[in-house]
Amino acid sequence: MYFTSKKCFLIGFLTITISAFSQNNYDSKYYLGISAGSSFPLGDFKDASENNENAGFAKTGAKFDIYGGYRIKEKMILTGTIRIQNYDIDTDDLINTLETNNPSIDFTDNSDNWNILYLLAGVAYQMNISDKFAVLPRLSIGPMIINSPDVSVTATNISSTVDYLRNGESATGLGYEVGIGLKRDLGKHFALMPTFTFTGGFITLESVTRIGGVVVYSEYQPNIITFNMGLSLAYKF
Repeated sequence: MYFTSKKCFLIGFLTITISAFSQNNYDSKYYLGISAGSSFPLGDFKDASENNENAGFAKTGAKFDIYGGYRIKEKMILTGTIRIQNYDIDTDDLINTLETNNPSIDFTDNSDNWNILYLLAGVAYQMNISDKFAVLPRLSIGPMIINSPDVSVTATNISSTVDYLRNGESATGLGYEVGIGLKRDLGKHFALMPTFTFTGGFITLESVTRIGGVVVYSEYQPNIITFNMGLSLAYKF
């Protein structure tokens, strides 16, 4: 009896799976949507060490997208995304180091935020799992505009010169995105389209950093890499 039930379950499962993959349903030619979610800094962009000249001091942030797609073939889609990402600054480790090395002085943070704008164009390939659900690997590139923050940790003792200062700057570079999207149809015109992607970029900032009384002029390369998760709603037409 156990083996019979197991075989019936297996046959039923295979039948449903084969049927789902063999469907060839019409899908809308265009879609337009919005997405919001979290963005997690990685590597140097997350690092908060004063000894790393490329440290970004970025905390987990937020991202917001306006995106669209145009179906050029049954499964191939041209995509476009306008994305804004924002990150607070993490100077806790830096403050702890300064206070450990200077036990008679307290330090305070007066830093700004990271703001990044992506203008991305790319392609996605739709793999239908069922008549209402699909997986879409995706790849995009395009310009990115960055406003890097003023990172400022200063002593509460105004006569002290022991502090950490890095000037902020605006710059333009080349951005990219790679990952997957999911699509779950909600009737004829709407779909949920969550995404799980890595974004990053190549950019150089002219940085002026002061640690204590030492001023350093350098080319700052923040090596921006983030992992992003977003919930989204799209309108198909």
